[in-house]
Amino acid sequence: MAKGSTPSTSRPRSRTKGPSTKRKMAPKSAASLTPASQPAPAPDPVIILRKKSFVERVMVEGGVRKGEARQMTEAVLKVLGEALSEGEELNIPPLGKLKINRQFEKNGDEILVVKLRRKGADTTDAGASEKSDQNPLADPGEGR
Repeated sequence: MAKGSTPSTSRPRSRTKGPSTKRKMAPKSAASLTPASQPAPAPDPVIILRKKSFVERVMVEGGVRKGEARQMTEAVLKVLGEALSEGEELNIPPLGKLKINRQFEKNGDEILVVKLRRKGADTTDAGASEKSDQNPLADPGEGR
């Protein structure tokens, strides 16, 4: 029988015998690798502030009744939403500077991708603390 007439069922032989000539490289930053025994830390859960809780916070902060707080909150949110829809850039000191990066429509909804820039980590009115260190609130019983 001729050598080329039957199909070969064995695997082709490796041309090199002996130890591999390739060198194994160590990772550049072994410190950045996490061992398999330690699970990756879970991401922090997202906290969603709903309208009801937001109105309650406005009520407490503003010192007004819940009905008044709801009306004020709805009015402010409506004005903010309309201004953003029209492409206006907002500069509201306690909140920060709000700028629209992208605006498009998807499935009949208006999608706004905004950038909010805030000064420092303190969200209170910085100007009020610079004016005086005194308590701006009246003493109990004063003014009655």
